[in-house]
Amino acid sequence: MNGTPNEAEPAYHLFLDADEIPVTAGALRLLISDEAHESQIRALARAVLGGLQGAPGQSGVLTLPLSAEQMKITHASLRLLLNDLQREQADEREIVRRVLDKLPDEHAIRAIRLDS
Repeated sequence: MNGTPNEAEPAYHLFLDADEIPVTAGALRLLISDEAHESQIRALARAVLGGLQGAPGQSGVLTLPLSAEQMKITHASLRLLLNDLQREQADEREIVRRVLDKLPDEHAIRAIRLDS
């Protein structure tokens, strides 16, 4: 058996290429600054940011295990960043879209509840 009995299996594993890591981290930082009054959102976003500090594997891909709540926060942060980016930031917008495409669809994300 792996881990402790209370340790839950991650709901999702997000695979990020090297160029997607800083963009995802920036999106999470943006969410943290926008949601400064929501301690649960900040805590979830900081936990995901901590996971982004890991080094990519030999294939250059970082595997980021996410709980359902962390997945929802990551999705929300990427959508927030996508809405903030301008046309002249097309390269960054494309990276954000690639990461969003790796996450479950909008309906699955909406079904995830953040318990207070």
